[in-house]
Amino acid sequence: MEIIYPQKIKKFFGALDNMLADRMARSIDLLERYGNLLEMPMSKPLGKGLFELRVMGNNHIRIFYCFHKNRIYLLHAIVKKNRRIPKQDIGLARGLMKRIVSI
Repeated sequence: MEIIYPQKIKKFFGALDNMLADRMARSIDLLERYGNLLEMPMSKPLGKGLFELRVMGNNHIRIFYCFHKNRIYLLHAIVKKNRRIPKQDIGLARGLMKRIVSI
């Protein structure tokens, strides 16, 4: 499956240290290879077509993504600092997903 990276996600990747960027690249490669067959602990469904790619390490990264027309759209990425993902980040990802799905 083809992965679509918006410029915002590319900037986020560029700001990470090399070790974390390598982990994230491996996780994205797995997502590209296995698509919707990727499961926990690497990927977690958040409901209504939204998923999170989970990159573990000293700093946990969450990349929100969705599937549409045989493509994977990376929507939003955060460094997870708390136990729960902030609702505003999930809301932002859902809003971006709605724009893509309506195309």
